[in-house]
This record gives sequence, structure tokens and C-alpha cells, in this order.
Amino acid sequence: MPPCRHGGRRETPVSRIAKGPSRALLLLAFVLALAAAFCSGPVAASPEADTGFRLRYMGSGCLSIPTGYCRTEAAYISDDSHSLTQIAQQVLGKFAELSMVRHLNGTHKNENVLNLKVNILEEGDYLPNLVWGVSDFQTELGSKIFYVAGSKTVDAFGVTIHAGIYKDPVTTDKKEFFGLEKTILPLVVAAGERIDGKTTAGLKIRPYPGVSVEYARRLDANDDQASLYRLVYLRSF
Repeated sequence: MPPCRHGGRRETPVSRIAKGPSRALLLLAFVLALAAAFCSGPVAASPEADTGFRLRYMGSGCLSIPTGYCRTEAAYISDDSHSLTQIAQQVLGKFAELSMVRHLNGTHKNENVLNLKVNILEEGDYLPNLVWGVSDFQTELGSKIFYVAGSKTVDAFGVTIHAGIYKDPVTTDKKEFFGLEKTILPLVVAAGERIDGKTTAGLKIRPYPGVSVEYARRLDANDDQASLYRLVYLRSF
């Protein structure tokens, strides 16, 4: 089964909510969390202290890097013993994606980071899907992080390729990231990515439609900082 492609008929917000209570609850949770984030007071920013972690979960992604697709999903993540939740919601069909990451422990416990993706090129037979993105546009944890990401799915080989460029929030240098997903068995996808000099590889298992259970390890990290777990509820278009 090839990795999911995110395309389809445009729907209105009303028709989305009307399709089922789970979708309505997801949208309601996102709206409430977004409102809470805008109402929260400013906090001290220290981008130098955790720039590496801030480069993860800048929108819906492969494992931690953002992809060139806009989609709707909700995830619980345990990364380097750091727990967080991520909610992403498509806006205006496939035109944009708003997402929020909430830190559940650590230095930034109970802080919310808001991200935005804007679709700038639709995927075609030979062209990738391209998005322009900005992470932490409220500057909750530090400077905004800007990036461009592209993704291309090749159904014949069950492969999806991701690549992009981001602007380092500290040095302002432009750096690249990339990832790969490959279907190896029905309902099982191997995934890998590299960003900020770190390589991550793992498996995604789809035991139920719309649910992805994911485990990965950072190949160049200490043992106590190497594991990544994600439980994702996603909706295919």
C-alpha cells in the first residue's frame, strides 16, 4: 500500500463537521487550543538553547521534518523523553495548514507553538507538491523559522520523497533537510529523514484506517535521547 497522497475534492468547513463526530471534535479541539494560545501571555525566548528541537514538528511531517503536503492530523509524541501533542488542520481545502504543538513537560511545559504552511504548487505527474512554511510565528520560543518543503509520491514504487530548505533561526544560514517513506509490507512503511546533522529512521504501522503507530531512532544520538514514538490519527483525502 503506497504512502498516502493528500488530494481530493474540496469541502467546506460545514460539510467537514457534518461528516462525523470525530472530525467535529478534532476541529473543536484545534480551535480551542488556538484560542488559548493567542490568549496566553508572552514568555522569555531562548532559541540558542533548543534550536535542534525547534526544528522538529514545524507542521505535519514524515517523522519530525515537515513535508510538502497540507493535511489534517492529531498526534501524541514522545521524543528524547520529551512529551508533546500536535494538531494540524487544513484550511480552505488544500490551500493551507495551521498546526499547533503543545509541550507537556520540560523547560517549555504548557507552552504552545503555532505553525503555518501555504501550498504554492500542486503535485502533478512530474512535479512535487510545494509548500512555504513558518514555524512559531508567534515567536513563543524564539525567532520564526521559515522553510520551503516539497514532496513527491511515486505510486508505482510505493515511495514518497520529501526535501526542503529552512533558515536557521540563530545563524540565518539556509540549510537543507530531506526524508523518504517506502512501503515494505501491507500496512507497514519504512521511513527515514535527516535534518540539522541528525539522521532518524524507523517504521510506521497502520493497524486501523486513519491510525499510524510509529517508532524511530536517531542513529547519531545518545541512547537516552535516541527514541521517537508517535501515535497519529490522520484523515486521508
